Amino acid sequence: MALIIAVLGLLACVVLVVFDVRDSGLISAYQSASNCSSPSDALNGEACRFQGQAQVIHTSRQTRLEAVVSFESLPRRTFSTSFPTNDEPDGSALKAGSTVAGELWNGKVTRLAGKPTVDDPEGYPTSGLLEIAAFLAVLSLPLLAIGIWLTRV
Repeated sequence: MALIIAVLGLLACVVLVVFDVRDSGLISAYQSASNCSSPSDALNGEACRFQGQAQVIHTSRQTRLEAVVSFESLPRRTFSTSFPTNDEPDGSALKAGSTVAGELWNGKVTRLAGKPTVDDPEGYPTSGLLEIAAFLAVLSLPLLAIGIWLTRV
């Protein structure tokens, strides 16, 4: 049982480190992205961000405020996004048919009506992932050693 718990703890450490590296890379790419000369450039890569006017097509609320928008410069293309529950834009700004400022990066709407969406990499939780991984490693490695010792005995 000690071996199983230790191995699961170490696997969790690896997963947390992978998430931290991935999220840190996305944040770095987002922050270093320049302005796009064409909105289609923001659909297929991380090198640039497109900022323009977006028309709100539809909004709804499940757990989060969700919006479907289209950009004037990308006809016949819609984008769905939602907002963190603690940082939503004013409800009057996102009425169907209204036009608001939006930002596209890597094919996703990262900002809408002046607020970050759930696709904004700067909101990813990277600060505590390595600390949690280190804590799990400190607990799991001695447990692994005890499990191996008990198995040999």
